[in-house]
Amino acid sequence: MSGVSINLANGGLGGTLQTADGIAGLVLTGGVDAGGYVLGTPKLVTGLSSLTAAGITEDDNAFAMRQIKDFYALAGDGAQLYLMLVPDTMTVADIADITEPNGAQKLLQYADGKIKLLGIMTDDTAVDTPTQEDALNSDIPQALVNMGFLANEWFVGHKPFRAIIGGTSYSGVPADLADQTADSMNRVAILIGDTRPAPTGGIGGAACLGMALGLAASLPVQRKLSRVQNGRLPTVSAYVGQYAVGAVGSDEGVIAGRGYITFRRYPNVTGFFFSSDTMCTAPSDDYQFLSRGRIIDKAHVLAYATFVQEVDDEVLINTDGTLNSGYCKGLSQQMENVINNTMTVNNEISSVTCFIDPEQNILATSRLEVSLSIIPVGYSSNITISLGFINPANN
Repeated sequence: MSGVSINLANGGLGGTLQTADGIAGLVLTGGVDAGGYVLGTPKLVTGLSSLTAAGITEDDNAFAMRQIKDFYALAGDGAQLYLMLVPDTMTVADIADITEPNGAQKLLQYADGKIKLLGIMTDDTAVDTPTQEDALNSDIPQALVNMGFLANEWFVGHKPFRAIIGGTSYSGVPADLADQTADSMNRVAILIGDTRPAPTGGIGGAACLGMALGLAASLPVQRKLSRVQNGRLPTVSAYVGQYAVGAVGSDEGVIAGRGYITFRRYPNVTGFFFSSDTMCTAPSDDYQFLSRGRIIDKAHVLAYATFVQEVDDEVLINTDGTLNSGYCKGLSQQMENVINNTMTVNNEISSVTCFIDPEQNILATSRLEVSLSIIPVGYSSNITISLGFINPANN
């Protein structure tokens, strides 16, 4: 069947098309059917005022409301948020399962590709007997696998998104955390940390998922969650499990080093910041960071929108069977113009090159091979300063 396939290269580091890069989706376990809202019903909200019309109230869905408020505190009123509350009996692994008809798949289908950032989390305090594995809710390891599969399926369907799983019921023992840098889930991140302390032992503790999702939704695709110039996070307190960030036992550096997003502080700088935007994958992965993933997802959408117009179009062939060079150069320039006018001009990437080899044998294969190479922006994550005295008389 005719169509366009896009394969992401990993290891190599016309007109303007508009893409809605900050549209988010959020699936949370939520109280009860009340106020006109029926659990498992996808909704599109654009601010706290629209929640009343959706039937979602503080009294009936306090857990969800806290996350939604945190989202809009950073994303701002008017930001589009696809929202679905599911029964407390549904685990985070169930939510991420592509075969679960009332999980995240339902919200993604409702949004039909508009969601670029997806967050999922459960209220572990509502579970009768929550347990821990690798220092987190015992359903999270399977949720990571399920979400990786779900995100890949939507990528294949040219509707890519990146996901953050709320790392609930964190035990407070970072040495027990699974090392996510040994994993290969570059479309999924796990967030550990909240604005209120977890109970002793961590069971029932939540994560500041709404805050992370709201910040991501407010930023251009190339910008890291941890960028200090984003400003401090809008919270006066931050915890990892039961420990205040910066206090003995918090060990945020160990948590971040194992591939999780968490809080951090800087000496002599007021407030709290995110440690990074690390996904659950190796440091050598080109898409280790959420920001790099969002860049390539945007380029993916633009490339598809451009080349789908060429499906089954006629292609001129030279007498020796090669492609017409003018056709190759023209189509390459068109693709570069789209990326440049949409991304390079906004400093989302450094540059782009598109190459179509005229030597390819399209008569035999009916396949047009295109190489689209992007140079991303760099990040000044580690700054080394040489500081010392100088005697001008010696110069």
